[in-house]
Amino acid sequence: MKKFQLVVVLSIVFSLMSFICSAQFTLTVTNGYGGGTYNAGDTINVWSKEFPLTDVFDKWTGDVQFLEYADEWHTTVIMPSQNVSVTGHTRTIVSFTINHASIMGRDTLKEVYSYFPPNFKGVIFCFHGTGGQASNWTTLFDYVQFLHDAVADTFAFVITESEETTKQTDLNGNGKTNQWNYVPYDATNVDFANIQAVIDTFKQRGITNASTNYFSVGMSNGGAFSATAASYFNWTAAVSYCAQAGNALASITTVPIQWCMAKYDNHPNVGAAGNAEALANHNTLVSRGICSRYFLFDHSPVYPQRFMRSPTVTQTKSNNLYLELQNNNLLSADKYLLYATDTIGARILASPASYPQYLTLAATDKLFMATQVDVMYSAHQFFCDYDKRTLEFFNYQCAIPTDILDFRSEILDFKIQPNPVNDVLSISIPNELVGEELSVYDLSGRKIMNAAVSTINYKLETVNLADGIYFVKIGTQTKKIIKQ
Repeated sequence: MKKFQLVVVLSIVFSLMSFICSAQFTLTVTNGYGGGTYNAGDTINVWSKEFPLTDVFDKWTGDVQFLEYADEWHTTVIMPSQNVSVTGHTRTIVSFTINHASIMGRDTLKEVYSYFPPNFKGVIFCFHGTGGQASNWTTLFDYVQFLHDAVADTFAFVITESEETTKQTDLNGNGKTNQWNYVPYDATNVDFANIQAVIDTFKQRGITNASTNYFSVGMSNGGAFSATAASYFNWTAAVSYCAQAGNALASITTVPIQWCMAKYDNHPNVGAAGNAEALANHNTLVSRGICSRYFLFDHSPVYPQRFMRSPTVTQTKSNNLYLELQNNNLLSADKYLLYATDTIGARILASPASYPQYLTLAATDKLFMATQVDVMYSAHQFFCDYDKRTLEFFNYQCAIPTDILDFRSEILDFKIQPNPVNDVLSISIPNELVGEELSVYDLSGRKIMNAAVSTINYKLETVNLADGIYFVKIGTQTKKIIKQ
């Protein structure tokens, strides 16, 4: 009789879960994009409505417990078994002008861009990538958005260039110019000496002083240099975009480092191997008791209004560019880009008549579109989708205040799919839970599996579990799953 009752109960549970997983629910996005009708368990990208550079994105309100990150202009929702409604909010910032000057470095005059808001809390040094220059940070859209977010958070910033850029010379003999040099790791390194000269200049002018806090952020080669320079100068924190820095540095530095990597990075010196190395370096810091964060930026679908983020691209033009991508078979059925800009650029050159919308763009908007394509593809490109996470790291490192953690108590929860599960359970884990133990319990409360969570995208093999109900626990959070 008891066996029969158990069979009936399990049958009801399976039927209920099947209904929940097949039911559709509505996501309403106000002042943004991504709304629609979805199945429970679907991952949906949500974007804020475009806003002028006089504004910054503030936050999402509403059912924010279902958002991956409630402060970023672009985030994701794993659709729960209920309707969800969120609203995007922006706020206007005080207008500011970036100062451009030439400051004497160790041997040469350096191009320096800077802005110091009233009562600034610290100075962020911004480093360009290979082939770039200081002015990239003042002209390319996602870089500029970061600067505006930084100023809105009362940070000052200083942008300068590598010595190779100034001299347009390959100083280290690696066949490339416009790069930062990480060695020698001492005062004889000309790039270190130039940064020190810039710091000394602003100190002499009375803008900064001995107690000023310094931070750094950089892209690609500049990302690796960000971690290296911050370690050399013992700055408060560093962030590296699309660069793994180095395992030698990870074994000695005491400076908190955050990595923001791109999942489909197409740079020959990074790629999947570089992303794995960055994660290993992050784990090295954590194992040494040094604060560290690691994020892996995923690709996102193209939406018709995407290119309206440029103030010079109209809604009609943005929609036509979207259709041009679609009509030339550059998008998958679910609107993800199939290629990065290197491949798309080659196709445009091979068949220019197929891309009339792109070819009528001004040069600056062609560059804007190219960078947006690489950001959406999650290729080797700086992205402003993690601005708030970077600034939060600068503000708090790993000591996030309790009120912020309390606000994010649901957001820090891990997410699972599919459920019911057959062979593999995909678990999306907030960075704050990486390093925690994952345990699986059966209905009797017996622990039958455990593992150390080492990545934000964890795959749990369930093929050997008998059909039934189990509980997955990570940290203080527990989820019920059904194996069938």
